[in-house]
Amino acid sequence: MLTSTRLMDTASAIFTESWQLYESAFPHEERRALADHALAMAHEPHFVCLHLRDSQGFVGILFYWVLSQCVYVEHLAIAATRRGQGLGKNALSLLQQHELPVILEIEPVTDAATACRLRFYEGVGFHRLVAEHYQLPYHRGEPPLRLELLSYPQAAGVALVASFEEDFLALPMRYRAC
Repeated sequence: MLTSTRLMDTASAIFTESWQLYESAFPHEERRALADHALAMAHEPHFVCLHLRDSQGFVGILFYWVLSQCVYVEHLAIAATRRGQGLGKNALSLLQQHELPVILEIEPVTDAATACRLRFYEGVGFHRLVAEHYQLPYHRGEPPLRLELLSYPQAAGVALVASFEEDFLALPMRYRAC
């Protein structure tokens, strides 16, 4: 059974474990600096950072935002030694408590790893959206990052995507070094 602990600050051992996975699982341009992340955790009740465990130990992380019309999954990562056990799907099921559609971003499919990621999300019920989306840079001097949007449980319509984009700029993108 998957259990979660909400991370509230950077002072705990479970935060350190979570942050190590975060840094190893996501490229620099898709990650916040530690100071920006800590600020968001401390000041945004809509930002939920979960450390995931089961009876065998550390499973992974799930960082998400509860926005006005949807839940935005900013980062989901399962520890390399724990992949392929259905734990990513179990982690995503934790979002059902919010009773809102879910939106997340993935890199455009360019290789086997990105194709595998898309297959995973489509396999658990996400729908690829045709909306063009750019993530503003987390770090000074970097360009915006083109990413693809996926939604669950159905393909998000124009109104939901527009609401997401507005909330995305107002909340998550407030916490970046630029």
